[in-house]
Amino acid sequence: MNLKNLFWFSLLCFCVWCAAALIYFSVGGFYTDAPGLLFTVFSIPGQLALFMLGLFILALPWRLIGPRAAFWAAVVWGTVFTLFFALDIFVYTQYRFHISMAMLELFFGPAGREIFVFPASTYVLAGAGVLALAGVVFGLAALARKVTWGQKAICVAAAVLLVCELGYNGVYAWGKFMQVPSVLAQVSYLPWANPLSANRRLRKMGFEPKTEPYSVPKAGALNYPLAPLTCDNKTKPNILIILVDAWRADSFTPEVMPNTYRHAQNALYFSNHLSGGNATEAGVFSLFYSLPHSYWDVFSGQRVPPVLISRLQADGYQLGIFASSRLNSPEFNQNVFASVPNLRLASQGETKVERDLDMQKDFTAFIKGINKKQPFFGFLFYDSAHGQEYPKDGAVFTPTAPTMNYLLLTKNTDPTPYMNNYKNSVYFIDGLLKQTFDLLKAEGLEKNTIVILTGDHGQEINDTRNNFWGHNSNFAKWQTHVPMLVWWPGNAGKTLDYRTSHYDVVPTLVQDALACVNPAEDYSLGQNLFDASPRPFSLISSYTKKAVREGDKISVIDNYGYLENYDENYQKTETGVSPQALSAALKTFSKFYK
Repeated sequence: MNLKNLFWFSLLCFCVWCAAALIYFSVGGFYTDAPGLLFTVFSIPGQLALFMLGLFILALPWRLIGPRAAFWAAVVWGTVFTLFFALDIFVYTQYRFHISMAMLELFFGPAGREIFVFPASTYVLAGAGVLALAGVVFGLAALARKVTWGQKAICVAAAVLLVCELGYNGVYAWGKFMQVPSVLAQVSYLPWANPLSANRRLRKMGFEPKTEPYSVPKAGALNYPLAPLTCDNKTKPNILIILVDAWRADSFTPEVMPNTYRHAQNALYFSNHLSGGNATEAGVFSLFYSLPHSYWDVFSGQRVPPVLISRLQADGYQLGIFASSRLNSPEFNQNVFASVPNLRLASQGETKVERDLDMQKDFTAFIKGINKKQPFFGFLFYDSAHGQEYPKDGAVFTPTAPTMNYLLLTKNTDPTPYMNNYKNSVYFIDGLLKQTFDLLKAEGLEKNTIVILTGDHGQEINDTRNNFWGHNSNFAKWQTHVPMLVWWPGNAGKTLDYRTSHYDVVPTLVQDALACVNPAEDYSLGQNLFDASPRPFSLISSYTKKAVREGDKISVIDNYGYLENYDENYQKTETGVSPQALSAALKTFSKFYK
């Protein structure tokens, strides 16, 4: 394969990628206004021309070995690039974010095989897909060797690509300067897109960019808490926080969770509760810090624990941290539990069920071995519902699906068998929760232990028939509403139906359990759970987006500042949250920086 053939091969792959990129855009919807269409025309070839150049450069050195080596190098690299786009399409359509280093680290990290569980059929189909892609790329390489067009045709093609590249960056720079939503929003549809912005240069020339109403303030030096806590904790009640991964609000029923439902007759049930995220990182982070996920990196980098954990340690609490999944992937060991010595990072077992059982065993040993004269803080994090796993003989709800093969799921797939799998997994966890409550009673701890039971996020199972399975893909109620039950000594059981969120847990514990007099604003974005006054807004985060919720209106902001509005059923609406709520919410992202 000579240099001309290599160029035409790269161009043929480029055309395939452009066709694939249209799928990304179709997922989000095309923007039909003139700036949006113009940017679409330039952005797809403009961004992918860089990938084409990368393919050409990677295959080029093999030309020194010989034409045959260059041919096979082109096939291999072409397959890698094309496979990347195919995988990115799958990831984006399922989760609405692109393949990134953070995602790859999570996938190949210690907890990768625990978090991403796929049936054998998925690997068979994926293998067949890779072979098919390799066959297509091989065909393109063979076709490229037959192209006889010479230098003039190459120059014309290169000129067209250069125009697309200039148009891509030029239209974006103009859209960034003018804050055109249809231009800014489309960048997120393409992987690793980072077009040029001329705002800084234009500002030096005396041109002030249009005000950016939806931009998120940049991070600065951390200032958390705003004031040291002042506390006088004389009673020191025990505290136990229990999380059920991927726990939908509507699964808390007497049929699915008979033991917990019966025990909840003595609990405070907050029936209108929101997580602070639609995924584990954001959900757990918001629960323990009462801050949005946007603070994750700085707290992890500086290894700053939440004031709740710091205060518990200062008050001499015995800490028992138990999670079924790993606590170093995501890296809760670097933020939430950064100050916990000898942190238990993982549970033993090949399946989520086995790891839940191992966690339960170790928690039981912890409770039996603690000094009953000292208070304890416990954390339990069940994981079976996340993977819809349950014991083989534990199918209470039928029919069930043997596996969840995401490659075969569509919006027309009947969710019933998968919902039954989910219910069976929650039913299994309900049995473990009964063991936990029975253990507290048997050890004489029930009357002096505050128990908080909730979920890190919800779980959507094609509820809207839009092919959403799981979480971290939207902010509909199925992914964000979670149960919240609190057993507080001295409080009788009742249902409270006003809006609460994960941001309210830390202020409640710090004020009412640890006797700290600081206003919640010193360390939190929430308010006391027992304060029924309306919350002005609720913040919910995913890995790549932020949502502000006011009543049933949801405004979603992406990393490029583009705003979309939805209702809680994930139906697009023309109006979103009020400007006052949106402005107040955006200010919280910089509140705890100096």
